[in-house]
Amino acid sequence: MYVDIFEKIQFVNIFVAALLFIAGIYFAPSIVDKNIHWMLVYPRWVAKLMEKYFSARWGFLAVFLLILVLNNFSLFTGFLSGFILILPFLAAFFTGFHVAVIGYDLMGWQGIWHLLINPVAWLEFPASWISFGMGIRVATVIMTTSSLKNGMEVFKQLMPLYFKYVFTLLVIAALLETGMILWVEKHKDDIK
Repeated sequence: MYVDIFEKIQFVNIFVAALLFIAGIYFAPSIVDKNIHWMLVYPRWVAKLMEKYFSARWGFLAVFLLILVLNNFSLFTGFLSGFILILPFLAAFFTGFHVAVIGYDLMGWQGIWHLLINPVAWLEFPASWISFGMGIRVATVIMTTSSLKNGMEVFKQLMPLYFKYVFTLLVIAALLETGMILWVEKHKDDIK
């Protein structure tokens, strides 16, 4: 079933993406504690935007579409970053880092643990590892063959896998996350 992932993307690329992503999560709390401002600007800006504009009052379809579009934009950009060679490696690290900064800022270490036990993350994390693994695959082909044309060919071959695995995982994750957001919003007075 998953043979096409391991043959076309190559397991090592997904594994490297996962390691970099997890390393980003690992380093985030110490960067927050040391308040290294330049590394915290972007994730804190994103958190403020989400807090300001994101509302469960929009209804299920609007929230679902917003989550799906934003997550796909982020991960498809990670896939495309393979054409800038070093970028998918950095993108994998900083995506994990940014997610962890937001969680750690909100709830400290409990926010990091929530990342690991959240069923939405069980879908989004593998989707990101596959997407960044695709970007790494494109980058390694370009680097090893010194040919942008070969990189473009690999990109075209991997495109159906993006929709088969990454997009599908993100649809399921967005459905689950939207349901959780709306449920929490509806029951927030009971939870307190």
